[in-house]
Amino acid sequence: DHFQTRRQTWKALEISALCLAAFVLAGLRIENTWIVTILGAVIICGSLAGAVMTWHHRQTQVRKFTHIDRLENALGLHEPGLLDDVHPPRAFRLSDVVNPRETNTPLFVLRMHLAIVAFTIVYLIGRWMSV
Repeated sequence: DHFQTRRQTWKALEISALCLAAFVLAGLRIENTWIVTILGAVIICGSLAGAVMTWHHRQTQVRKFTHIDRLENALGLHEPGLLDDVHPPRAFRLSDVVNPRETNTPLFVLRMHLAIVAFTIVYLIGRWMSV
C-alpha cells in the first residue's frame, strides 16, 4: 500500500509537469487568449488535485507507519539502541509547505504541484496583460 501510494503521488506530479510543458508550448502557438485560459484552468485544477492527493497519501502513510510502529513495539523491537533513529512520519502542517527546514519526498511533491499552479497563474496574468 505504501509503495502504491508513493507511485501514484509521483505519477500525478509527472502528469502535471508534462501537462504544464504542453500548456506552455500550446500557449506559444495559440493566439486566442480565452482558449489558453481554459487550458490553464485545467492545469491548475489538475495540479490542485495532485496536491490534495499528495496530502491524502501522507495521511495514509502516517496511519500505516503508526500501526507498524505499534506492532514493532508489541514485538519488543523498540529496545534501547535497536530502532532509536526510526520514527513514524508525522502529518503535514500547512506551515511545512513554506518552511525550508521541512524536507521529505511527499512535501517536495506537494511543493512542486503548488509551484505548477503558481507558474500557470503568473503565465496567464502575463498573457492577459499582453492582450
